[in-house]
Amino acid sequence: MKFMELMVSDSEFVKNLSKKLAPPLVTLLSSEPEVQYVALRNINLIVQKRPDLLKHEMKVFFVKYNDPIYVKLEKLDIMIRLASEANIVQVLSELKEYATEVDVDFVRKAVRAIGRCAIKVETSAERCVSTLLDLIQTKVNYVVQEAIVVIKDIFRKYPNKYESIISTLCENLDTLDEPEAR
Repeated sequence: MKFMELMVSDSEFVKNLSKKLAPPLVTLLSSEPEVQYVALRNINLIVQKRPDLLKHEMKVFFVKYNDPIYVKLEKLDIMIRLASEANIVQVLSELKEYATEVDVDFVRKAVRAIGRCAIKVETSAERCVSTLLDLIQTKVNYVVQEAIVVIKDIFRKYPNKYESIISTLCENLDTLDEPEAR
């Protein structure tokens, strides 16, 4: 990776090297969880510098029900980094699914990830807000609270754009017991 930084980023050599780097990294994700975790940590670092490297490999980062929590969280982080206009529908569908899992901490992080997608991919903000409103309708206390906290951040990023949903948020005020959600 350090070698690639020293090269001119537009060079044909770097593009070819990047194409050859993706398949072995993806292959490591079919190993046991400990190896997956190490691979995911390295992939996360690579994707920070070169998100295009794995932009077509989004599905391999989808969480499996039997993944350990540390693998799930790394995959979630990478999914957000790889989110773009081209794959946002797929990503939001997955994140919405994760928001119905049993692990409360993972659910909270999945809901937060929806908000991060709204902020990162501006064209998807409306779709993200709609997904968050769907999650609020589930009336699951911790999901509602996290969704409201996330929507607050979206309000800050896009002022005067989503004021119409304030009434929906107010309807759920009685279920809030977390100070940040109020």
